[in-house]
Amino acid sequence: MDDRVVEPSEILIDREGLPREDTTRVNPWIRFLARFFDYALFFLVLLGIHAFLGGETQLNRVERLIPFEFFSWIPVETLLLCTWGTTPGKFFLKTQLHQGKRTRLELISALKRSFNVWFRGLGMGIPLINFFCLLVAYQRLQIRRQTSWDREENIVVKHKPFGRWRLVAAVLVILVGFSLYYREKSQAPLPSKSTVRV
Repeated sequence: MDDRVVEPSEILIDREGLPREDTTRVNPWIRFLARFFDYALFFLVLLGIHAFLGGETQLNRVERLIPFEFFSWIPVETLLLCTWGTTPGKFFLKTQLHQGKRTRLELISALKRSFNVWFRGLGMGIPLINFFCLLVAYQRLQIRRQTSWDREENIVVKHKPFGRWRLVAAVLVILVGFSLYYREKSQAPLPSKSTVRV
């Protein structure tokens, strides 16, 4: 007889018409790499746009507290998930999202998922808060086999095997993308402060 205690958070209620999927195979590190692969590519695109516009944006003031680039990825990821069913990082690392029998998410589900990953999973990109949020998300994924944002939208994440070269290439893309972006960002001049007259 199985004496295992089931926590309320582990009880999955199937929505009508959506089959229960096997969530026993989870790989937090591949999910992490796929997401940061996407961010690295997106940051390189932002660098290109910034170079094309040839100047500083008004968003730089806000970015000192909340990094805007992570938030601006939300609509891009939403469109990719509801049209193509994947993102470059997920495609490259052979990670698939399934919502019932569908491999393309509904628009609202994709938007909710992307927003919740940014808000709950990344802590809006705010230093220290994001580390804590990533740690909590990692632990919950290990214990409950599913993240809160995937559970809420009945999304199952599946991983297919891939060659080691993809892992190495993903890490290199992440390192190059982040280092170039943040090097450029750190060299950008601070927004001028208005002088206060007494």
